[in-house]
Amino acid sequence: MLSIKKYIIFLLLILMWIAGCSNEGNTNNNISSLSDTLAKPDSEVHGAKIYLYKKGEITAEIQADKIVKFETKDSTMAYHLNIKILDSLGKVSTKIWGDSGIIHENKGFLNIYGNVVVITEDKSKLETDHLWWDSKTDRIKTDAFVRITKGKDVVTGWGLDADNKLSRIKILNRVSGTLSNPEKLNEEK
Repeated sequence: MLSIKKYIIFLLLILMWIAGCSNEGNTNNNISSLSDTLAKPDSEVHGAKIYLYKKGEITAEIQADKIVKFETKDSTMAYHLNIKILDSLGKVSTKIWGDSGIIHENKGFLNIYGNVVVITEDKSKLETDHLWWDSKTDRIKTDAFVRITKGKDVVTGWGLDADNKLSRIKILNRVSGTLSNPEKLNEEK
């Protein structure tokens, strides 16, 4: 993986040098070539995995069909995401799927877009179009429409702030739902 990255960087440097030599008299073209080169990814990998760590322990495994990495911006574009969040024992506690996402590895922060589904160990299910996951605080947030299913209970609304196991959930606006045993709510107070 590292040798491919070095090869790509070496190739980009040669291309920049060639572009600079061929446009010596035209300063505007040199600036344009440099900005085009800076906008290009540092690497592109198909069928890759990224691991996130906290204090030396793996906290998440992110698998994607395609990953496009921009090192200087701490941004990685990922397509067809499959994320496994691990607990302190290394056991999968939550799974997240989405069409695409932006991963900020250094910050431990992910934006996940399109057909996002979260499934927890206890089979709770969250469905939305977009969410943010902060691996450092283990929080999931969104301002989009959400649908949460726990057993026969279904709750919907707009906006969400929850832990990554969906055990503590706060829906922010227009909450509605169907509960199989509403009397149980009064017992838990």
